[in-house]
Amino acid sequence: MATVIQIKRSTGSAAPAVSDLAEGELAYVQDRSNSGASAKLFIESVDSDNSTPLIQAIGGKYYTDMLAGSSATPSDFLVGNGSTSGGSLKLMEDSDNGSNSVALKAPDTLASNVSFVLPSSDGSANQVLGTDGSGNLSFLSTTSTLAGASDSDISNPASGHILVHDGSDSFDNVAISGDISLASSGAVTISAGAVEFSMLDGAMVQTSSEVALNGLGDNDTSVMTAAAVNDLIESKVTAEDLDVAGDSGTGAVDLDSQSLTIAGTSNEIETSASGQTITVGLPNDVTIGNDLTVTNDLTVSGVLNSDDITATTMTASGNVVVTGNLTVNGTTTTVNSTTTSVADPVFEIGDDASDDNLDRGLKFKYNSGGAKVGFFGYDDTDAAFTFIPDATDSSSTFSGTAGNVKFGGLALSGSITSVDGSAPTAGQVLIGNGTNGDMELATLTAGEGLDVTNGDGSITLSAEDATASNKGIASFSASYFSVSSGDVSIADATTSSKGIASFDSDNFTLTSGDVAITAIDGGTF
Repeated sequence: MATVIQIKRSTGSAAPAVSDLAEGELAYVQDRSNSGASAKLFIESVDSDNSTPLIQAIGGKYYTDMLAGSSATPSDFLVGNGSTSGGSLKLMEDSDNGSNSVALKAPDTLASNVSFVLPSSDGSANQVLGTDGSGNLSFLSTTSTLAGASDSDISNPASGHILVHDGSDSFDNVAISGDISLASSGAVTISAGAVEFSMLDGAMVQTSSEVALNGLGDNDTSVMTAAAVNDLIESKVTAEDLDVAGDSGTGAVDLDSQSLTIAGTSNEIETSASGQTITVGLPNDVTIGNDLTVTNDLTVSGVLNSDDITATTMTASGNVVVTGNLTVNGTTTTVNSTTTSVADPVFEIGDDASDDNLDRGLKFKYNSGGAKVGFFGYDDTDAAFTFIPDATDSSSTFSGTAGNVKFGGLALSGSITSVDGSAPTAGQVLIGNGTNGDMELATLTAGEGLDVTNGDGSITLSAEDATASNKGIASFSASYFSVSSGDVSIADATTSSKGIASFDSDNFTLTSGDVAITAIDGGTF
């Protein structure tokens, strides 16, 4: 016969009060007058301080009807979200076709609540949804072509047409006419012979006599005739020779019989000529016999050899090799290399000239939800080695909460003097904490029937003799028990002693020595 279990119940629809249930006890409201429309299942728990009872609704017909679609959901239906992603409502495809879905998803970040109100009726074909800026959506007409715009009248467009406003209500496509044509590439062409001197303002044209009389005007508005240009060149150029001058000395080149030579200096300047081009540049390897002074930046992409370099700022795009000692006397030395290799097995930092009360170690930067600074090294205040993953640097004195350290093995030459900031007391042991997953100091305490004596480096456990109110080591009365080889046998039970008992048939059944509970009734409220 199956056991019947009845939890606490009510024929109404009101939730149970905290006084109706015990912690972990279930209750069911049947809403019998409404045929169970709002039937719900409840359980009692306590809040985070483990002292205030709470009644939690955990299920029932009221909720299953909403999930099955036979009843409406609450007016504001909430869809859960993730820790790094906004919530989404997924609509699944036909199961015969697969398990894909279409989702409506909230943004991962919102400055405030946003609501969209759908239109009250369907729109026309090819219309789209638009918003009035306040969350009210409606169907709007749109166009995908310029010709479909309401302020344009484009008919039979051709290559080179442009849009010109008709002065009334629209832009029309027209072709450029006259001596100028426009290609579809945007190129503008002026017909040959379309511009003549007769079309220019007379004040813009200077003849040879006007140039000779007035000189060439320094303006951007006049045009010289061909004869005026020739006369001006002849007046400016000496037909016999070309005078030249250097930083020191002068010279002349006979244009009829001589050529101008631009000579370089070995290992310093090299020159070359080709057609109408003279190239002056530095050779591949440049030698400077005396000092080189550079007032701006000097960039060397190859090898720079010198026994003495003095510079305010020096940048090298290639390798820099220092064969002697390197001394840096600045305030800050920055190394941005991917790998830094130091052959010296001992890395020496700090200064011992005086007690500066500063920490010694390594400061490192990283990003974890924002820029952070970490430190591990010698803490001058605590006189101990420390690791701070989120540190504050105050002029080489670091502060912050100590971080976790992971070792493969640990050998101590001294003692453990503190755990979680406290020194151990007599008899304390390290014991695991299953809630936070670490080891902590704990003291063994006496329980019922057991005494504990804590000492320095020792713990003594001793059992107590049992009494009527205290469990412990006990003997057995021969009136009710028998003991053989450590096995205890119980006599028949009575109202004043334990023993062999019978079972009430209203609540128990007994078959071949097996006891079964027939009914457990939680009662009503």
